[in-house]
Parts: sequence; structure tokens; C-alpha cells
Amino acid sequence: MKSSFLLTMLLSSLVSFSAMGQTNRTRRVQPKPAASKATAKPAVKTKTAPPTQTSTQSVATTEATTKSPFQRFYDRLSIGYFGVYTSPTLEDWNSANAATSPAFGDTERKCRKNCDTYAMNIWNQVNFAYDFGWIMKFVFIPRWTVYLDNPVDMNRSAGEDRALLGIEDFLVGFAGSIVTSEDKKFNWFARPAMRLPTSHFSRNNTNGTFGDLTHQFEVIHFITYDPNPTWQLGLIAQQRWWIYEDRYRNSRLRYYTSPYISYAPNEKTKIQVYYQSMIENNKRDEDIGLRQKPNYRDVYQDVMLAVGRDVTPTLNIMPYLGVFVDDIPLSMRSAYLGAWFSWKIK
Repeated sequence: MKSSFLLTMLLSSLVSFSAMGQTNRTRRVQPKPAASKATAKPAVKTKTAPPTQTSTQSVATTEATTKSPFQRFYDRLSIGYFGVYTSPTLEDWNSANAATSPAFGDTERKCRKNCDTYAMNIWNQVNFAYDFGWIMKFVFIPRWTVYLDNPVDMNRSAGEDRALLGIEDFLVGFAGSIVTSEDKKFNWFARPAMRLPTSHFSRNNTNGTFGDLTHQFEVIHFITYDPNPTWQLGLIAQQRWWIYEDRYRNSRLRYYTSPYISYAPNEKTKIQVYYQSMIENNKRDEDIGLRQKPNYRDVYQDVMLAVGRDVTPTLNIMPYLGVFVDDIPLSMRSAYLGAWFSWKIK
């Protein structure tokens, strides 16, 4: 997977898994003063409403018995959308080539540096999370990419063949907070999952003699500390294994880390700075049958300055400026634009 799409896949865990709660309160009935004999009136029979005082347990039991199995399932289901826009480099705004790091970025065709064989695009995912009563939720996440131009620099001999809509993969796993401090300032969110290839592109893209991709294992950690409501310190870490032809070995293994800092000047706005670093052993053995020591390389380093804004209570848009800081000397070709879109559907 190209580095221009890495951040979107890693930060998909930022899509919130919140649930709405409701508190049942018992209304206190005030006793009425007794009427005097002079003003007393004969009682009149009227229709009365059910008693206002009832127990929370009886209300919950009644609601549970009146809901259908689908309604009870749907109450436990949360749905969210997450999308990422990636632009070309700022030096040469060619929408046929999205920006990427110098480790990937020489197509040897129209773009000489920091240009991907992916066109300018919007990467998308829909996150379905089901709360079945455990510390983590079960998640099912389909992913796809919409290309905003024709990706003319595809390497068809390596399996690259992209149309307007590209199906990436499905992710199946579990996600949730595994450690939270009593004061709620520290939180450790984890998502162990498996990526299932769902197209020819996701199964056999640039794999060569290593064969088809069976699946991928992935674990993402999202650790945050909030010293106060204004500031947040965070760390995103990922381990990801590619499994080819059911051969369980580290032919391709990635380590990714991204510390960041966030400042909220008000309740609806956040200013964030991210630093990304990735090392990877990317099929550097001479043959799939050899078991040599993994050869890890520094793939890229990136810095992002982002400003997020809550447009509505359920929609957040965060444009950002990215710079590949390992592209020495730095220039406008090292920079690109992007945006995150987070929408809580349910």
C-alpha cells in the first residue's frame, strides 16, 4: 500500500465509538392539601392516566420485551464514516499523481519526484461497530478509494489497474479502550484486526513471486493523555504483517509510530501537529522460500499541521498541510494538502 494511503488506514481508529444513554427518573408526587367541608365537591368519575411512579427496572423490562430482535441489535450498533482527501505536490499540481514520500515517489514518467501512481483521490471507509457486552466492540470496516483523475502512471505489469472506484479491503476485528485512568485523563485504545483482500488489486498488487496475499494481521494502539480540557498528548503505533500464500513469516512487516499534540482553543476547534515515522521489511529476501534476517528500512518521515472543526455535532472536517521531512532539500514538492472527514452516522 502506498504511503499516501497509510495515514488514512492508521487513523481510522479515531472514528468515535460513542453511545447515547438515557436516565429514567421517578417523578415525586406532592400530596394535595385536604379540602375543607365548605368547599368540598362531589367526586366525578374521569379517565385517569397510568401511575407516574414506576421503577427503572420495570421500564427497562417492558422496553426490552416490546422491541424486536432487529431493534435490539440496531440499538447496539454504531456506524461512522471516515474519509481522507490527498492532493498532488504543491510544486506541480498534477491531479494524475497524488503526493507521496521520496521512497515511493519516482514514477519515471510524467512526475520525477514525490508522485504516486495513485491519482488525486478520496479514500473512504464505513465503520460498523457492534457492542456485544465486552470491553471491545466487534468491528467490520469496508474500504474503497475514489480517484479524482485518471491514474496514468499505473504499473500494470506489477498488478496496478485502477478505475474510478477501487475496492481496497475489508477489516474485521475488535476495537475499544483497554485501559482508562480513574480521572479519565489517560486512555489506551487498541484495535486488533485482520485485513481481508476483496479484489484482485488488494490480493495481488505488486506481490510478484511472493504470490497472492492471503490476509494481513494488524494491531493499532492509540494512547492519549489529557492534562486539561485544552491540551492532549497522543501516540499512534501500528504493527502490520502481510501473509502470502498462507506462509506465516515476516516477509513484509511494518512498524509505524506517530506522536502528536493537540490544542483546543474552543469546544469546536482543534489545532494538531503530527509526526509520522515508518520502517518496513518489504519483501527484501531474494526468494519467498529463504528465511533470512529481516532487512528493515526507513520508509518515510512526515509532519502534518491540521485544524479540525466540528461543522455539526456529528460532522468534523480537518484540513491539513503535510511535508515529507525526509525529502532533502525541502521544497514545495515536499509539501501537499489533505483533509479528514469524520461523520457519526449513528
